[in-house]
Amino acid sequence: MSRGLACAWVCAVVVVVGAPAALAGTRVWAVGDGGVAGLQDDALAQRVASEGIDRLLYLGDVYESGTAMEYATNYQTSWGRFKQLTSPTPGNHEWSARREGYDPYWGALAPQNEGGHYYSFDLAGWHFVSLNSHEDSGPESPQAAWLSRDLARYSGTCTIAFHHRPRFAAGGHGDAPDLEPLFARLVGRTAALLAGHNHNYERLGPQRGIVPFVVGSGGRDFHRVDRSDPRLVAFDDTSHGALELVLERGRASYRFVRTDGSQSDAGSLSCQPHTAAPSVRIVRPGGRRVYPRLRTLYGRTRNVKGPVRLTLTARTRAGCRVFDGARFRRASCRTRRSVRALGVRAWRYRLRRSLPRGAYRLTARAAGTKGGSASSTVSFRVR
Repeated sequence: MSRGLACAWVCAVVVVVGAPAALAGTRVWAVGDGGVAGLQDDALAQRVASEGIDRLLYLGDVYESGTAMEYATNYQTSWGRFKQLTSPTPGNHEWSARREGYDPYWGALAPQNEGGHYYSFDLAGWHFVSLNSHEDSGPESPQAAWLSRDLARYSGTCTIAFHHRPRFAAGGHGDAPDLEPLFARLVGRTAALLAGHNHNYERLGPQRGIVPFVVGSGGRDFHRVDRSDPRLVAFDDTSHGALELVLERGRASYRFVRTDGSQSDAGSLSCQPHTAAPSVRIVRPGGRRVYPRLRTLYGRTRNVKGPVRLTLTARTRAGCRVFDGARFRRASCRTRRSVRALGVRAWRYRLRRSLPRGAYRLTARAAGTKGGSASSTVSFRVR
């Protein structure tokens, strides 16, 4: 339903007539506040299955408390069919029982960084960040620090972040100012922010360049939106449905699809594609860690510009020695003194003679083609 239009059925017809019969790209669905005891979520999950799906972002809440039993009887019977395709974020209803429900149910599908319930992944040229709106999100919090480090690896704006409680919303529980430290880190790096918690569908106008979506329309009774909120662009607070995102390079098409297959609020987001991250790999020394003889060092790189610099140190009882191109000289074990390898994409360095017995550490470094740098370090022994 677009803002100011009272007839949801008419709005849906207008959109459907102009909709393509088939959509290219990677299809990602987002929905929260399903996992209910009734059949509403089952019917919506069946709709998503019939439309086609590559990934599901589950925006939180398995009712009533997210226990293991409720995951088995409420969630698994509906959205559980997509479990291996799902990237979740915890909701307030399952947070207190997370060690019984959320954690064991999702396991490795919801990685924990330094013990926190937040993680990221890449898909179809887009970067996705699953944040946790129930853990500390203050400016000095571990979550905020992790988010800064995670986003620093991506140069563009083709990032979609999601968590349960919405930072901005025109209905239900309203805004969540305590999430501002996380949102501030997303600004300038992110195209959209998805959330649930409010039992409706909302799209607000861009907030500092980020488009907020609320998709808590997975099965619960509805929360009305504040139609007078000037930020509100589109909404549906009378239908269960899910948001579909079709990902392409630099672009994501979206549409809100109701259980009956009708749709509304179709549109698209554009973004600056991420530059591929640089990487340096040391092939030899590689999987082995002990060598009878070793004279040639080599490896490969991606998205770097030359030269590749090598720091080769030998560890002895008296300290460390670094190779200067002719011989090993006494140096700090943290030295960055280096020699230049030949080649870039496939680099190599041939020593004048085989390395003598001992323990060594090799670090390869190179600058990225679009900024940043990459490095790799291995330790090995020659006997």
